[in-house]
Amino acid sequence: ERSRASALGALVPHLPAAEQVTVWQEALAAARAIEWEDARASALEALAPHLPAGLLGEALAAARAIKDERSRALALEALAPHLPAGLLGEALAAAWAIKDAEKRAKALMALAPHLPAAEQVAVWQEALAAARAIKDERWRAEALRALAPHLPAGLLGEALAVARAIEGEGARAEALEALAPHLPAGLLGEALAAARAIEGEGARAEALKALAPHLPAAEQVTVWQEALAAARAIKDERSRASALRALAPHLPAGLLGEALAAARAIEDEWWRAKAQKALAPHLPAAEQVTVWQEALAAARAIEWEDVRAEELKALAPHLIELPRARLYKSWAETLPILAQRRRHDLLTDLRTLTPVIAALGGEKAVAEVARAIADVGRWWP
Repeated sequence: ERSRASALGALVPHLPAAEQVTVWQEALAAARAIEWEDARASALEALAPHLPAGLLGEALAAARAIKDERSRALALEALAPHLPAGLLGEALAAAWAIKDAEKRAKALMALAPHLPAAEQVAVWQEALAAARAIKDERWRAEALRALAPHLPAGLLGEALAVARAIEGEGARAEALEALAPHLPAGLLGEALAAARAIEGEGARAEALKALAPHLPAAEQVTVWQEALAAARAIKDERSRASALRALAPHLPAGLLGEALAAARAIEDEWWRAKAQKALAPHLPAAEQVTVWQEALAAARAIEWEDVRAEELKALAPHLIELPRARLYKSWAETLPILAQRRRHDLLTDLRTLTPVIAALGGEKAVAEVARAIADVGRWWP
């Protein structure tokens, strides 16, 4: 039935108009006959945007008949934008009947924007209440993220309270991050206090970063300083590099030097290269050249072949913009290091850095390297 529903759905738009309704009916009947409920919901999801208005009631009945709540919620979400006003009440009742809080929240969120304006606030309240009842804190934070852009101003205080009540700091930071762009000025102080109360440096940096752009200008520099201090205090180098990369595009100019010092202090070459690469475009032009060279030095020292190739490839477009003399110096330092590795590794790195070879010597240099590779392959197969 699943294949038949899919095939019929694909054919209908190409049939004469007079035949389409009948074939849509057949496709919907095939979807309703699918035994596996998850597949049935997926089939209804695929059909929903195309069904004639006269068949949407039958499609909604099929969705309501699904026993598995996850699949039922999926089908209701898919149908929500297409239902006529006369069916929205029935769909809303089906959403309310879902016992699982996460699935109920998703179904209510899908329906709320399509309800009459006078009914929407109540449904958003119910969706928020369902989100609050989600036991898994990560899913609760995700529900708040989905809700945040749609909640009426009068519910944002309650949403912030839900976020602050999350015990896990990572999930709490995610929830604060999601709410930050939507909070009115009167709630930003409360959100900032919640962010500052997070003990874990990574989660605190994430939450502060999200809030800083929305604060009054006079407060922003202090919060950016706090976010950077939190990032610098992260012990795990991968997480520290990720935090610095996330901050890089947003930091005021006066804090970029401190961020660069933190990047340079990372011992692992991979994460140091990533952090420097993220910071370099935002530094004063006079400093960028040195940082790109340092990022190259870190990248070429990475032992893992695939990771090294990935970083060198990402750096190449920036390296070719360096002054010729500085680029040549970096190339002269890099090539002997690459040549110390296995032939396969060297060839991979040369392929990745072909734009640099071309920038230094043009097509002639690239051709000479190609000939040298071919010669070595013949001499030492």
